[in-house]
Amino acid sequence: MTRIALLLAAAVASFALAPAAHAQTLRSDLVVVEGDLVRLSDLFDGVNSDRAVLRAPAPGRRVAVEIAQLMEIARANNLAWRPQTRFDRVLVERMGRTLESADIVPVLRQALLAEGMRASDEIDFGGRAPSLSLPLEAPADLEVRQLQFDRTNGRFTATLIAGGGHVGAQRLTLQGRVMTTARLPVLRRAIGAGETIRAADVEMMQVREDATRRDVIASADKLIGQVARQRLREREPVRETDVRPVTLVARNANVTVLLQMGNLSLSVQGRAVEEGARGDTIRVFNTASNRQIEGVVVGPDTVAVQTAPRVAALKP
Repeated sequence: MTRIALLLAAAVASFALAPAAHAQTLRSDLVVVEGDLVRLSDLFDGVNSDRAVLRAPAPGRRVAVEIAQLMEIARANNLAWRPQTRFDRVLVERMGRTLESADIVPVLRQALLAEGMRASDEIDFGGRAPSLSLPLEAPADLEVRQLQFDRTNGRFTATLIAGGGHVGAQRLTLQGRVMTTARLPVLRRAIGAGETIRAADVEMMQVREDATRRDVIASADKLIGQVARQRLREREPVRETDVRPVTLVARNANVTVLLQMGNLSLSVQGRAVEEGARGDTIRVFNTASNRQIEGVVVGPDTVAVQTAPRVAALKP
């Protein structure tokens, strides 16, 4: 045990052995003050003195007044206070008016817009939500005093002053990046694997470009009607590899083959050798001629063939 700890322990023991008559007690474990000073009556119960003994912490903050400091304050003010344990202390918290991100970001955004930020861009603080506290008597004015903005990489440093010309005005320095966004289709709800995406499932939303990939689907028309290969989460862009077209022709399914040559058209029956979606070229087997051809899927169980050699191959 160090010398200071020994002296402190001895002092606590001597106080504990002293007569208890007229001894003051601590008000509570947590004391809340409004102004910038902590007064004697804030710390000790039964004391009417408004004598200032400590500086209060910054608005919205708290500080611990430990036992050694409490003993010194009591001694200097002739108080008959004695600690009950060597862990006695008081937490002093100062009330304040808190300005949150919702108050700060709009002011900063206006300043960044004036420096060339696009209206669709987002401000990123790297996961640190800005906030500050003002004295209750200070006005909630907020002003950007200095701003450095590099439009090449989007990085900025801004100094804001809250509280106007009040003596308790606070300075806040913010650093972050302006992130470019793109208007992309996202899902209104989670889509299960194998589920077809409908128009009612899609909405357009501004999405940060750093959170997207090159293969993300950029058009709602290209997303609607697609089938999810896996479960897709709501409010997130969809990649091309996450979906597939609706299968109109299944493998080994009986299909109608439309034969087209000039103004002539003919339909015969066949069997699909492979599956396909609209626009896919697949192989079809003519059961009558026992020959395979290639055709384009144009509808449910329907394949179109337009070349003369394929017509000849399909004739029985």
